[in-house]
Amino acid sequence: MTTQDTRSSQPAPAAETGCCGHCAPQDAQPGTTRRTVLGRGAAVAAVGAGSLVLSGCTDEIRAEDTAQDHYVGAARTPALAVSELPVGATTSVEVEGRTLLMHRVDESTVTAYSNVCTHQGCLLQVVDRPEGTAYACPCHGSHFDVETGKPFGGPARQPLMDYEAAIDGDQVVVKL
Repeated sequence: MTTQDTRSSQPAPAAETGCCGHCAPQDAQPGTTRRTVLGRGAAVAAVGAGSLVLSGCTDEIRAEDTAQDHYVGAARTPALAVSELPVGATTSVEVEGRTLLMHRVDESTVTAYSNVCTHQGCLLQVVDRPEGTAYACPCHGSHFDVETGKPFGGPARQPLMDYEAAIDGDQVVVKL
């Protein structure tokens, strides 16, 4: 028998080189293959790229020249009874899946605003302050005027999105 025949007739032990002599041993970390590592790396990269795209989108939405400040609705939808919103009162109302902040300025004027803060999208609350009622953001302290929707105090710079509201008979209606 030649030296060459001796090498080929004695296979390498499977525990040292794996089943075919080229891959990792059978007892190596199960599930940790090159494909797994590359797949997880691609997923992490995709999440990072998506975050960058979305952050640019939110910056554009917050930009003064592209932010929508008036909702152009089509149908006048009943929001609540006039008796539930006396002059000077402010309330939060759910109308067709939207939460609106409403204030009755006088006998014939009602304001309606989105309850989403223009700073970073937190949900606003109606608060009573010594200076008067306001819409307040619990996240970063922005406050909004109930009659104009304009921010005062806190980091928000854009007014709230307003909805066209009116009194129609015994109902307060909002264009949605």
